[in-house]
Amino acid sequence: MVLTSLAFYPSLAYNLLRNKVQPNKWPWYNRIDENLLLGALPFKSMRDELVKTEQIGGVVCCTEEYELKAAYEGMRKEDWEALGVRFHAIPMQDFTGTATRPQLVSAVEFIEDVAKTGKSVYVHCKAGRTRSATVASCYLVKKHNWLPNVAVEFLKDKRPQVMLRTTQWRSLNEYRRYLDHQQSQNS
Repeated sequence: MVLTSLAFYPSLAYNLLRNKVQPNKWPWYNRIDENLLLGALPFKSMRDELVKTEQIGGVVCCTEEYELKAAYEGMRKEDWEALGVRFHAIPMQDFTGTATRPQLVSAVEFIEDVAKTGKSVYVHCKAGRTRSATVASCYLVKKHNWLPNVAVEFLKDKRPQVMLRTTQWRSLNEYRRYLDHQQSQNS
């Protein structure tokens, strides 16, 4: 945790700079489909755009608690809830962290529940590249019955900065095996 907390500000600054210099190549967030947006840590200055324009009804937060506290003007659980937006946390350590299968299952179910209301879900970590991309990939795998590599390539087409590491690929493949097992049990 010490290493990741030391890297928090430099890596957040890198993403802010890339977004400022290359807003078309490195957007803060991207719409993935009618139910899902994938992006970086949202700030209070973005709340109206996300809630009113993008019709956000839920947020899946893949950051650790200290990241939300450290980000000046970052949106926290209570900020979202004050706007009537549901909040679901899956704390994952930056760079090396990933979610457990039960966490991924609950996050995908959360996205599906919010989607049933006609609203979208904003899935984020600090940069919207790895941790949140893992959750978004799981959602796509289930929604379309895709293989993990197809889901990740679809995500990369929508958000080119997506980058899964070995631990995230392992979790995504485990989630696919879980879905396959569930399907075989229901057949």
